Amino acid sequence: MAAGKALEAWRELNDRQQGTLAVVFELDQGAETSRRRSAARGEWDDRPASEWRTIDFAHEPGDRRAFGWTLMQERLASRGWDNQGNGSTVAALAARGLLERDARPTTFGFMHQVRLTRAGRAAARAGTADTPGGPRKASLGERSWEVLAMLWRADTRGGILPWGHSPTIENVLIKKHVPPLAESVSPGSGYRITDRGKDFYRQQYAAHAAAHPNVTAPHPDGARAEPWPAEADTRLARLARTRRALAAAWKEARDQHQAAQAEAQPPAATGLAAQERERYLRALPDEAARLRADRALLWQDTARQRAEQAAADTARLEELLTEAARAWAAAALRGFNAAVGGVDPLAVLPAADDPAEWADPRLVPPAQTGVHGLDDDAVRLYAAAVGTPRKRRGPAPKERRAWARTLAREVPEPGAPYAELAWWLTDQLAGGSLVRRLHPHRLAAEAAVQSTETKEHQPQ
Repeated sequence: MAAGKALEAWRELNDRQQGTLAVVFELDQGAETSRRRSAARGEWDDRPASEWRTIDFAHEPGDRRAFGWTLMQERLASRGWDNQGNGSTVAALAARGLLERDARPTTFGFMHQVRLTRAGRAAARAGTADTPGGPRKASLGERSWEVLAMLWRADTRGGILPWGHSPTIENVLIKKHVPPLAESVSPGSGYRITDRGKDFYRQQYAAHAAAHPNVTAPHPDGARAEPWPAEADTRLARLARTRRALAAAWKEARDQHQAAQAEAQPPAATGLAAQERERYLRALPDEAARLRADRALLWQDTARQRAEQAAADTARLEELLTEAARAWAAAALRGFNAAVGGVDPLAVLPAADDPAEWADPRLVPPAQTGVHGLDDDAVRLYAAAVGTPRKRRGPAPKERRAWARTLAREVPEPGAPYAELAWWLTDQLAGGSLVRRLHPHRLAAEAAVQSTETKEHQPQ
């Protein structure tokens, strides 16, 4: 299926159908990865793909206390999609040609099964890809690249990676490369990167940083060569801290207001112990009773004063918290658009908390990245922040846990939609992850420029 047609097939699904197809795709890719790893160990699986790609969906009869949960049901539950509508959703995906359905007999019934079609795999890949044009290739897997970056970072500090034993280093960085990319310093004391590993890291940095954008790997030529400056993360983190501190202050004032309100009310004699206490207090001499009554009135008066002050503080802190969340979201949007456009984020991010500049920050729309999953989340969160939430496609996810219902009853923080948008944007930008996803050519260009400059300044 062509990329455009695959993405269109994904977009035609409602939220529940997309969530279900994504879970099936995740399990399908997990089976593929497991089979590939087994083959690397010499354990060959001769079964046809139609067998090893088949996924258990739900048992019939469906008593989970007796027959347990399938892995697919567990994954659906973790995303809030597990309920009586699962069968209808799978049927709808099969009707669209994205899934095939099957069944196998069991001791007490049969197991419903599903399997991705080529069209379903293409649609899920297009809808869940985190880089334009699909995943990029690199010789090392994500974990191996992450560990090699750790070894590089340790070497730049003049030390070693103090791990007693690492299967990744032993089985991949040492055994699979000649010469090896790493070596053991002494049994059980740690590892260090070899000269071959350093050359590999420098030469392969651009390809691996693009293929594994979520791994924060230092640029081989230092911080000055990073396409996303660390100062940009620092500026966004400062705005996040301001909002977090105001959120704590708002909650404290709100809690104090509620406590003072309760203290301002005359105590109610409820329960046997309280009623017994009141019976004894009625036997007090007049003077003692008067002292008690005066003290109670004073306590209630001061409580009312504290409640009034806390209520005023809560209202003002609510305004400040909303402004801080909006300012953070506005800055994060500017940084996001700078990363998408390939421009310097420091030119658009505030260097300090400037009340004049950020008194009423404009929420510019997020730029299109070309990655459907990112663009879809960005548009959804932005729409909620500016007050025009998108209509849900299909039923909402349902969380079964009791604690989730308790959380839902809590008062949301002022400016919560702004903060949710800002958190998401900041997370995408952190450490240059978005730049590595969208602009792999910049990583290669930066590395080439820095390499040339380094050679030019070397003594001849």
